[in-house]
Amino acid sequence: MPRSSRFRRRRASTLGVVLLTVALALVPVHPAHAARGPKVGAKAGVLMDAATGEVLWSRAPHRAVLVASTTKMLTALVAEAAYKPRQRLRVPVQAENVDGTRFGFQKNMLLTREQLLTTLLLVSANDAAEVLATRYPDGGRRGFLAAMQAKCAELGCTDSTWRDPAGLDAPGHRASAADLALVGQALLKRPFLAKLAATRQLTFRWPGGRTQVITNHNKLIAYDRLPGMLGIKTGYTDKARHTLVAAQRRGGRTLIAVALGTDDIYGDVTAMLGYGFAIRTPPGAERLGVVPPEPATRTAPSGVANAITGTTLDLGRDRGLPSLSIPAAGGAAAVAVLLGIVFLGLSRRRRRSLV
Repeated sequence: MPRSSRFRRRRASTLGVVLLTVALALVPVHPAHAARGPKVGAKAGVLMDAATGEVLWSRAPHRAVLVASTTKMLTALVAEAAYKPRQRLRVPVQAENVDGTRFGFQKNMLLTREQLLTTLLLVSANDAAEVLATRYPDGGRRGFLAAMQAKCAELGCTDSTWRDPAGLDAPGHRASAADLALVGQALLKRPFLAKLAATRQLTFRWPGGRTQVITNHNKLIAYDRLPGMLGIKTGYTDKARHTLVAAQRRGGRTLIAVALGTDDIYGDVTAMLGYGFAIRTPPGAERLGVVPPEPATRTAPSGVANAITGTTLDLGRDRGLPSLSIPAAGGAAAVAVLLGIVFLGLSRRRRRSLV
């Protein structure tokens, strides 16, 4: 066999192997279980990346339903902004007589903003919600509900109407899983509220000095069931069933899971969070909230700092590296596979003709 023919055959064979190797490297790899999605029993739910607002999984995410005490996340956001630190509020008779879970506040008691927010978020006190709403300086309870609606719209919510600060089943009181994810995202950005939502247990001091140990109603926090849990809020009524907005942080990434209308809130959000941390964001994922306008240019220098996560993104632009989306990578992989097969086939044909 001439030396030049052997060289050409070897070169074609080597090129074919290289192309096949590149093709395999370009094919996206996902965990086998991730493709099936999480096992969730909730009637409505959503799993959202807290940094980007991108939806990783959902079921009826924009269906407005009863949400029970997860409402209190929005109540806390409005109340924290409405009252000054350490401001004292007098308990009205409406709070003493409110339905559902009460902490035991009595008419004319003076309580600080912090005491009310603590019992609101840790033990879901409906009487705390009523105090905060009824004493609202701009229109009382009605004005507070209007402020809840305005705050929700400011966050980019599109599906919800708010008729009760505690989350009781008032006529017209409805919210969606998508909107609750955005409210939870906003709460995590408020240091005092986020700290309360993640608090396992604390000592509450009543007016007059008596103390009482209270434990978070969220069992994922109270019993430290999952590392990195950040709260946020549980809920229950007979009509709404169990509801939960939960957040977890792993490896610098925070996800928010919402489960509505289920008998297993903890199992549902645990399944969602486990699924979310095992996958990449799906191509074309819905993005919740107020989406900023597209920048004038998509290019960025290598080593851009991410203001949300604090990490540095090495985009590879300065070194002329290609930027491929998952669909583009799949197409490139297919082309590489075909070329590899062609070159290997030519190599084998040439070898047979030279034998």
